[in-house]
Amino acid sequence: MSGSLKDQLLQAGLVTPDRARKLEREKKAEQQQKRQGKGKGKAKGKHQAPEPKPLSEAEQRAREAQREKAEKDRAQMRAIADKAKEKALRAEIKQIITQNDQRTKKQSDDDVAYNFVHGKRVKRLYLPPAQRDQVSRGTLVIVNNDGQYSLLPRKAAEKVKKRDPKRIIVDHQEKTPEPGSDDEYYAQFQVPDDLDW
Repeated sequence: MSGSLKDQLLQAGLVTPDRARKLEREKKAEQQQKRQGKGKGKAKGKHQAPEPKPLSEAEQRAREAQREKAEKDRAQMRAIADKAKEKALRAEIKQIITQNDQRTKKQSDDDVAYNFVHGKRVKRLYLPPAQRDQVSRGTLVIVNNDGQYSLLPRKAAEKVKKRDPKRIIVDHQEKTPEPGSDDEYYAQFQVPDDLDW
């Protein structure tokens, strides 16, 4: 009986010619993988990593350019994230100020000028006498809302101060008279109602 097993199976009619070719291709592929696996196995057995090829000058420049581009992209993403945070913070501060603004919208004849320093300039707000007294005592605080001045109660002003201390323009801390201070002595003297400093 001569011939390979494949030929014998084909003659007996147990396998079709297409199926026989397919099995033969699979067998060759397995043998090829085994041969390639043996070559890799020997290198691993010696515990030697394959030596990296020395990079050409063009490849080095390309990698350096790629590294620089990645660094630049990260810096741009950080800048965008910082801008978004700053914008959200400004919106949050603006919301706190607009919700808690105590300043009256309409001026009346009774309003009194209140002068204060903002930066190097003296600014003036016209306030009702009650609010002017509250600012002087420290229960109301003058806050800068992007160029406009608002009056906020102390709690709201503290929220703004946590987020951006530069927004607080006039803050006379609420003070209790210290024992032995001159306030007690001067309390016995009457101050005219119409006296403005």
